[in-house]
Amino acid sequence: MEEIKKIIAKAAYGQGTKAFSKGIDINTYESDRPTQILGCIITDAEILGCSFEGNVVKGKAVRVNMKFDTHLWYALDGDTKVAKMSTKFSDVVTIGAQGAEEYSNEDVRAWIEQAPKCMGTSVTNGRDGAFIKAQIEYELGAEIVGMTTLSVRVINDFSEADAGEELPGEELDDFDELDDD
Repeated sequence: MEEIKKIIAKAAYGQGTKAFSKGIDINTYESDRPTQILGCIITDAEILGCSFEGNVVKGKAVRVNMKFDTHLWYALDGDTKVAKMSTKFSDVVTIGAQGAEEYSNEDVRAWIEQAPKCMGTSVTNGRDGAFIKAQIEYELGAEIVGMTTLSVRVINDFSEADAGEELPGEELDDFDELDDD
């Protein structure tokens, strides 16, 4: 005798990753122009939150809010100086649809796939003095998880099983040595 059972499970609807490139302006609060950029590093990158953005043409989208600190070393009048800036971003990652399953109670998750790093810097003059433009690149990943229903076939009578099918109970003899003492 065969019957169909429904299992309710939490499953990933789909995942997506996207690379981002941003230019950020770091104010040195100096009236003179820095003579040399000595280094730039990004620290404390973290996801602040993520939310379901809505449907797009080829799937769904997740808005990811993140922050990181930029530390910049530069030379000015023979001295080494440091500028630090905390930056917040809000970016959208598209999630491609996978299958025609219906999901409910959707939840979103996000992570930093590739940590932010500085790809280059340049010194620019502005009306408030010199500032440094840093080109930052990073990659974010996101997924949508929801509740779905799976239908499974349950075989109650072993005579219905195909002769070539292995039943899970036949493999249990191999695990006798793992018994707890």
